[in-house]
Amino acid sequence: MIRLLASAYDLTILFGLLFMAFAIWTLIDPNMSNTPKVLQYILSCGIAFAYFVGFWSKAGLTTGMRPWKLQIAMVETGDLPTLAAASIRFVALGLTWAALVVTFFQLNLYLATGHINRPVFAVASIMPALSMLMMLLTPQRQALHDILSGTSVFRVKKD
Repeated sequence: MIRLLASAYDLTILFGLLFMAFAIWTLIDPNMSNTPKVLQYILSCGIAFAYFVGFWSKAGLTTGMRPWKLQIAMVETGDLPTLAAASIRFVALGLTWAALVVTFFQLNLYLATGHINRPVFAVASIMPALSMLMMLLTPQRQALHDILSGTSVFRVKKD
C-alpha cells in the first residue's frame, strides 16, 4: 500500500512536469496540430524516463518515495541502482502500469457493453498479477520490475 501511495505522489509530480513541458511546447505550436503524436509520446516518455531513472540512479529514491522513507538499492551490493538497472526497472514498471491500464479499460468495456476482448484481457492482466505475486513470494518483497533489474525497495530506518 505504501508503494502505491508513493507511486501516486510521483505520478502527480510527473503530471506537473508534463504539464509544464507541454505548456512551453504550445508556445511553439499553439494547438499542437503540427506536432506528430509520436513526438508527443517521445517527449512524455523522455520526461518520465529522466524523472524516474535520474532519481533512482542518483539518489536511490524519487520525491514521492521520500515521505514514505522508501529507497531502491541493488540487491547484490546494496549500492544505488546503476543507470542500466534503473532503465530496466523503468521499462518493466512502465509495461506493468500499461498492462494494468489495459486491464481496467477491458473491465470497463465489459461493464458497459457486456463484451470483452478475452485474449487482450488475459495477456494484459498477467503482468500486474505476476508482479504482485512476486512481491508476496520473494524474500525481499521484489516486484517483477525489481527482479528483472536486480533491485529491491526497502524502508529506511528512522534515526
